[in-house]
Amino acid sequence: MTNYSLPHICQCLTRIATARRASPLTVAGDRRQTGQQFVDSVFALARGLLDLGLLPGDVVAISAFNSDWYLEWLLAVAFVGAIAAPLNYRWSFEETLSAMVAVRPVMLVIDEGGCQWYSKLQNDHIPSLRWHVLIGFHPPGYDKTRGALTSEELKKHYVINMPPNFLHAPEGVALICFTSGTTGRPKGVAITHSALIVQTLAKVAIVGYSEDDVYLHTAPLCHIGGLSSAIAMLMLGARHILIPKFEVKPAVEAIDLYGVTSLITVPAMMADLVSLIRERDNGKTRESVKKILNGGGGLPLELIKDAVSIFPRAKLVSAYGMTETCSSLTFLMLCDPMGETSVPHFQSYEHSKCRSVYQPEGVCVGKPAPHIEIKISLDGSSNVGRILTRGPHLMLRYYDKISARPSNDANDVWFDTGDIGSIDDNGNLWLVGRSNGRIKSGGENIYPEEGHSSTSYTSIDSSCEVDYTNEFTTNEIFKSREALINWTREVGKRKGLVIVIKTSDAGVNGRRPRISFGCERSGRYRRISKLEVLGDKGARKLTGTKKCGCPFLLKGQKLTTDDDWMVKVVCGIHNHVANKNMEGHTFAGRLSQEENEILMNLSNSSVRPKDILSTLKSRDAQNASTMKTIYNARHRQKRVEKKRKPDMQELFDGMIVGA
Repeated sequence: MTNYSLPHICQCLTRIATARRASPLTVAGDRRQTGQQFVDSVFALARGLLDLGLLPGDVVAISAFNSDWYLEWLLAVAFVGAIAAPLNYRWSFEETLSAMVAVRPVMLVIDEGGCQWYSKLQNDHIPSLRWHVLIGFHPPGYDKTRGALTSEELKKHYVINMPPNFLHAPEGVALICFTSGTTGRPKGVAITHSALIVQTLAKVAIVGYSEDDVYLHTAPLCHIGGLSSAIAMLMLGARHILIPKFEVKPAVEAIDLYGVTSLITVPAMMADLVSLIRERDNGKTRESVKKILNGGGGLPLELIKDAVSIFPRAKLVSAYGMTETCSSLTFLMLCDPMGETSVPHFQSYEHSKCRSVYQPEGVCVGKPAPHIEIKISLDGSSNVGRILTRGPHLMLRYYDKISARPSNDANDVWFDTGDIGSIDDNGNLWLVGRSNGRIKSGGENIYPEEGHSSTSYTSIDSSCEVDYTNEFTTNEIFKSREALINWTREVGKRKGLVIVIKTSDAGVNGRRPRISFGCERSGRYRRISKLEVLGDKGARKLTGTKKCGCPFLLKGQKLTTDDDWMVKVVCGIHNHVANKNMEGHTFAGRLSQEENEILMNLSNSSVRPKDILSTLKSRDAQNASTMKTIYNARHRQKRVEKKRKPDMQELFDGMIVGA
């Protein structure tokens, strides 16, 4: 018998059916549902699943874009005591197959988002799979290839006002959400009903979610951030605006059309929103937005200021968390128009030269929610250690039954987040790095992200930040990827900066190709062993690095026309002094393909190295090559030519030289 004192996410349905009985609850494209219509649809689907034979504890894999149908499936599956396992629609066939093998679903639910890999799925790939269900629009014939059902077929026998009683899965599991986890291996995380409900209460208390909200689904429902906020808004009976996936133009249009009051972002989303609104609407403010929850990384201060100017009435909150903790562990109030900000020293930055929200002790991510316990497991004499947590927010376990990692405490069991940090006197958590990045030196633990000062590069100075946003802002359409790369590097070279490629995506599964650029001094400390002679005492190791966590970031994306590309500035700040002289720089001094060809031709004509260097510098005043560059290039050229020659030819050349 079901114990109705136990938490269950379907307890939201009564509230929805009453508070939203005749008013719109979901808007997805041209579809609109009132609260009563939505609840009836969930009950109908749940009845169809029961009649089909779905049992408590069965796993239902879902691969789909965001939609009202997706919300119905999440609740209907939970209603019958089964477990929903959202799959990332961006995954390749191999990634999707691996996830399904791990959780052994009995049912697969897909929409057009899964069509690119669904045809590759063979019946013997997932032996546990018994049913295929298609939702939304799909290619003709898909429903006949494997006897696939549709949502409409499952709902057709439902009788109004006769809902089934909701059931619980074993151990109260509601969802299996996939994550890379804290051990670096993708796995399913078992999230309970109670964890989702306490996460809802945290967001209500801190972010201020309410039943009056108009919530825009910007995050995918296969991600714990999107799932937890979606469940929170369902529990409250708020209104849902659903777009299939985040694209900046539809998102801005939805904000304007429906008067969106709440949304969640990651830094790249926020940068896209600010950029489009500035370019298209001359920075017109969106005053309907009252709450923005940011996750997936901290926002640079300049981006915070831009967001505040675009959304002047919005409370801007940053969250730190992970899938294993059912989303948010800590919250940091970045801006609150109704009160004072709690960002450390944020107000003072308005009147100072320093614009960094990062401090030597790490990155502040705020205070834990009321139901969450966090402590630092110290390692040595430092106040920095492993971040541990416990409470009702935690996952039940990894679905493959790998247990959460406990600390070494004999009496208490805490979950090890895998992160390193400290807690200050005000109770704020500061992130330093990952535990797997620890370096042992002289009996002490050193973490790369702790920002050790460099003995070789004295120009690292967080108080001397310079904003190069204007220099890298352009409306130019580049005719190729190479043209974009060359432009960014040339602009950087003129300013004494070395710009490198951070990530590059060729574009698969419907994604457009993209590329991101950063400063060569981005990232964190990496140990480089050197020796300092200490006279009779021998030698000791020194360390040096260029890395200083420079936040500079550009984002390039291929357009839909030809091979055209455009670039936007995500963060224009460099937190270090620019190079006054680039000559001899290991990266800036590299020769281009054209310069290498000139060098080869001149070398073959017996031109002296110093004359080759003079020729290259006369062609390009920004050329940073040195004689060492020329000698190294000539040496590489000779090695290549030597490999190309047949053995007899090489011997013949040697005989001529000997003669």
